[in-house]
Amino acid sequence: TPDRYPNPNLQGALITTIETGIDLKFLRNRLGFNAVYFFEKADKIPVDVTVSGVSGFTTTAVNAAVVERQGIELVLNGRAISSKDLNWDLSTTFSYLIKNPVKQIVAGQTQIPVGGNVFASAGAFGSRFARAFQVVGQDWGQLIGGGIKRNADGQAIINPNTGLYVNDPRKRWGSIVPKVNGGFLSNLSYKQFHLGFSLDYQVGGQFFSLSEMWGNYSGLMEPTASLNDKGINVRTPVNDGGGVHVVGVSSVDEKSRIDTYVDAQTYFHGFYDQQLAEPYVHSLSYVKLREVSLGYRIPVKNSKWIQGAHLSLIARNPLLIWSASKNFDPTEVVNNFGEDGQMPGTRGIGANLKLNF
Repeated sequence: TPDRYPNPNLQGALITTIETGIDLKFLRNRLGFNAVYFFEKADKIPVDVTVSGVSGFTTTAVNAAVVERQGIELVLNGRAISSKDLNWDLSTTFSYLIKNPVKQIVAGQTQIPVGGNVFASAGAFGSRFARAFQVVGQDWGQLIGGGIKRNADGQAIINPNTGLYVNDPRKRWGSIVPKVNGGFLSNLSYKQFHLGFSLDYQVGGQFFSLSEMWGNYSGLMEPTASLNDKGINVRTPVNDGGGVHVVGVSSVDEKSRIDTYVDAQTYFHGFYDQQLAEPYVHSLSYVKLREVSLGYRIPVKNSKWIQGAHLSLIARNPLLIWSASKNFDPTEVVNNFGEDGQMPGTRGIGANLKLNF
């Protein structure tokens, strides 16, 4: 790229993985259990470092970072019912990330943005709001910044002149990587009919939602037209009982109590102006029904060409059963730092005809 010096000494990273486990079968293979422990070390990961602008470039990539990862993966499957006409197969998976520490980055530094620059770690807003970092000694992908500053007693610190929260740029939200992932699969068949479904889930991980921030900033989200504790719409002028109720302590001495109401537009614009990500940082935890299918095996007799036929109706992503985030589907998050104005997920319903020749 134009501003990046092509380092002639750059090499590929080396990833070393060690796995050990056990695979067991019981009851004539009707019940199975598989467990795996893994340890992975990624060495000499390329990262961007700043170079003097006198060179005509701003950054170059060097082999510097070392990241480790270890965890367990479990699989349990079995046939709950087995007969001539009725069969029911079940399977569940579970994985747990024990730890994922950054052991080393660029010499002389203990923290750099994921991807090596602010745009890779924070999308459209660069240095604003919460960003993802590699921090030595911490799990990879620490989401940092954009918190509401609080005193030693945990009370929010407020600017007495504006009634707005004060930004804590060092706020640590935790890793962007979920600790737990898993799923469940069921396949039930009776004579020519088949019913199957699958769901998956994850627990942990943090993300920042840019869409929520803009939704509140522009007055499109529900909180911007809700009722305050007086039962009056927050958009109503403060002098008429409206506004958002704000409670905390003064930024002057971090002790004096502040209990006031702030005009709704001023309040919700304040999160952008003060670079506050706090209301828009959520857990990536969810449970989702991923697919449901209903099929029928069409009898084929005396056919010279067709050996078998199967017709099925399939629904993909039919239901987000539960999500820690109420305004955005965490399964759609693809960026390191979180959600960056992405399109919402889609639900698909269709039919499938399979012919065997």
